[in-house]
Amino acid sequence: MVCPSDLNIFLNPKSVAVIGASERPGSWGTFIMEGLHSVKYPGIIYPVNKQAQRIFNLPNFKDIRHIKEPVDLAVIAIPEKYLEETIAACGQKKVKGITIITAGFAETSDRGIQTQERLTRLAHSMNMRLLGPNVSGTFNLYEGFYASSTHSKNLLKTPIAAVCQGGFAIHDLLASASHQKMGIGKFVHTGNEADLTVTDFLEFFEKDPETQAIVMYLETIRDGKRFMEVARRVNQVKPIIVYNGGRTADSARAAQSHTGALSSKWQITKGMFKQTGIVISPAMELLIPLAHGLIERPQMRGGRIGIITMGGSWGVALTDCLVESGLTVPEFSDGLQGKLRDLGLLSRASSKNPVDFGASGKFNETDFLLSLGREIMHSGEVDAVVLHGFGRAGMDSQETETLRFFRESENKHIMGFSDLEREIGLPVFIGNHHGFWGSKTISELNEQGLRVYTRLHDIAWMLSAMAEYWSKKLV
Repeated sequence: MVCPSDLNIFLNPKSVAVIGASERPGSWGTFIMEGLHSVKYPGIIYPVNKQAQRIFNLPNFKDIRHIKEPVDLAVIAIPEKYLEETIAACGQKKVKGITIITAGFAETSDRGIQTQERLTRLAHSMNMRLLGPNVSGTFNLYEGFYASSTHSKNLLKTPIAAVCQGGFAIHDLLASASHQKMGIGKFVHTGNEADLTVTDFLEFFEKDPETQAIVMYLETIRDGKRFMEVARRVNQVKPIIVYNGGRTADSARAAQSHTGALSSKWQITKGMFKQTGIVISPAMELLIPLAHGLIERPQMRGGRIGIITMGGSWGVALTDCLVESGLTVPEFSDGLQGKLRDLGLLSRASSKNPVDFGASGKFNETDFLLSLGREIMHSGEVDAVVLHGFGRAGMDSQETETLRFFRESENKHIMGFSDLEREIGLPVFIGNHHGFWGSKTISELNEQGLRVYTRLHDIAWMLSAMAEYWSKKLV
């Protein structure tokens, strides 16, 4: 049985010793020290290194036992051959938890498995819990604690927690997500799980008042029965979004050399997820966006999607993606099409769904576009709307008056549809091929926290996952 206080020590320690602390560029001891300083950790940091006098302008200790004050957490980034004596020293110091960054254990050999088991027994014998080995650390932005390796400029405190058996990819996802004002507030990398597992932390975040959704990267589930019991219970109050690695024979081999995971058969694991209501992310890149979608967007009561697009071909391609993802793009009723025509939609512009706004010739009439959207969303014929193609390419700060006029007009279009989502209570997805780096319009809107999706498949996959999630919750 894992006590919540045992796990809290990895996310909210009052003091932390970094064993293997360094200022050498590229070393994990440096990454951890930089991380703790980057968010102005309010607790006490104790560098531990056999060589230096001071590290990051802090007094260095040759041995953790030389520290007079209590130490809650030890983060260890030293060669494997020194680990046993170091863990013993931590036990003598009465450290409460240990995070082992060091790799080279169960993921490499049978000998590594045996060493890992021996270190775990040693930690338990001295009343310490062990996270890892082979991890990139933990962080809790709510408490200013960051013992991991992402640059602080890529961090954004949100009510989303991440519990992952792999860590590096999550840091990449955080870097890209930050441009859209997305991120995770708390992160735990469990690695080889010699002691603590993803299930332990999933249960921990169930009761965490600052967490509204949980994302997970998994390669194996070590206790399927307990995982299902916990996941089913957690999912009643907070959505769980999982990307499961190792679904194929080749990726299962890669997972074993990554975290020592013995991947389960994907169909069995998939069945477990379905039974517990877990949202399966169809792509790694969608883990964080899906979590944001589920806690920020209105509920979806079905899978009928309305499309308003600036380009007919984009509408056709998006329809393919949506239908292939299990959703529908229904033809609007004659009554609804008549109402759209009455608003001023010209005969050359399709009113059937997708609605080809680009053919209307009314590119700059925000009131007209919003009237179309409001009519469609109030019709009862759709469960979500996609607005696609607004946001011209170009980042040139020397834009002409004409381009500035278009940019400001499109900003009003997109922001207006964002307001319609809140007004009517149906999800509205904004799609644009150019994205943050290619369109000044989209860049400005991203800075305001408005979500824009650049890939049609991402829009379809997200809507499909949200529709499936809410179909189970609303029964």
